[in-house]
Amino acid sequence: MDNSKRVSVGVDMGATHIRICLLAADGTVIETTKEKTISVVSNGLVDGLIHFINTYLLKHNVQVSNIVIGFPASVSNDKKTIISVPNLPCKSSDFHGLAEKLEEHFACRVILERDVNLQLFYDVSEHQLKNNLVLGFYLGTGFGFSIWFNGAPFVGAHGVAGELGHIPYGDHSATCGCGNHGCVETNCSGVALRRWYESETRSYPIDDIFTYALDEPVIQTLIDSCSKAIATGINLFDPDVALLGGGVLDMANFPLEELIRRVSTHMRKPLPYEKVKFMKASSSSFNGAIGAARMALDLSK
Repeated sequence: MDNSKRVSVGVDMGATHIRICLLAADGTVIETTKEKTISVVSNGLVDGLIHFINTYLLKHNVQVSNIVIGFPASVSNDKKTIISVPNLPCKSSDFHGLAEKLEEHFACRVILERDVNLQLFYDVSEHQLKNNLVLGFYLGTGFGFSIWFNGAPFVGAHGVAGELGHIPYGDHSATCGCGNHGCVETNCSGVALRRWYESETRSYPIDDIFTYALDEPVIQTLIDSCSKAIATGINLFDPDVALLGGGVLDMANFPLEELIRRVSTHMRKPLPYEKVKFMKASSSSFNGAIGAARMALDLSK
């Protein structure tokens, strides 16, 4: 088939929405859209993904070259095996042989990836940072962390490197979603913010927490815990760039400059303190899907 009729497909699968991006061979975005995850997977994950992807291939009368799918999950370094994915409306058995079944149907390569790595892939390509050592810190529902090293996300020996949200410096009276006690996500995450917000009636919407409740001890603890976790990552990896993003940092009046100031107080002097560059990560709900599609496009080069 003519290359003009071939696309790279990126899928970003979240607990609430599943997003897709189709890229032309020259990197042009052909389509970005989203649907409710529960409606896509209601008849099974494999069939749901096949139908979801085929809908947009047929819409544009194109065929697929490669597919990359991101999950809020631990993914083995074979890029085929989901190790654990606690927050999706699917059975664990749905993930068995998922990549192979999709490869058989679409007759192309299918890669599974940790969703935060796709966000970092997008940010690195968008800011032209591919030749740098970059750390992505994404404070959203949890505390996402991703490492860009030697031109690709660094995933470790088994595929699960970068779980900064699960260093044991959180609330030790609280159980984390991972099953351990005291992970930093227990007091430094969107989940922790919502738990505090819903603990009593507030006179303002949750999106305005940093406008009306910045001085509350819980909010100050979140900022402080976040700064220590970020400084830990920087001190460990000595990056060129630290990208800061995620839904919490995108909220109105989040004190980003204060966060960076606190991070800096914990950083090793003189290095990496004097050299690391802080950048705000891009803000769009489709960045993960676009990052996945760009990763898929790179597989064709």
